Amino acid sequence: METLKIVCPHCNHVNSIANEVTKEDIPCQSCGLSLLDTTPIDCSSEVFQTHITENEIPVLVDFYSPECAPCMKMAPDYEKAASSFALEVRFIKVNTVEFPEIARQYGVNMLPTTIAFKNGREMNRFSSALSKDHLSMWAESLIQMVI
Repeated sequence: METLKIVCPHCNHVNSIANEVTKEDIPCQSCGLSLLDTTPIDCSSEVFQTHITENEIPVLVDFYSPECAPCMKMAPDYEKAASSFALEVRFIKVNTVEFPEIARQYGVNMLPTTIAFKNGREMNRFSSALSKDHLSMWAESLIQMVI
């Protein structure tokens, strides 16, 4: 049986789950909370690296600032898009005011910028506010992408 590494959205523990698992509630092996939680995760530098490098599912990262009107306008659509991708795509957020070093590391100089990662590698990015539909189509394409 093949396994899939999934980082817990609550405690950041790296879980190994059966690849053929159904989407019934799957508890984290460390904290016991659900791995199916789709709420976008606000990340620190350490948490960001864990999700990018350890998740074996694609990761979408929203680089935002609380003072950025387009960022705040996109936030509800980002959450709605995330809700459809439990155990398929992890949606995370990086507050560039609190963690400017992450934004610098990835050359983010325009907000909002959303970057897609798969297997620890940047796949593509958009530097504009995206709708729920656009985010969902992008996430779906990441699932299908083979690298």
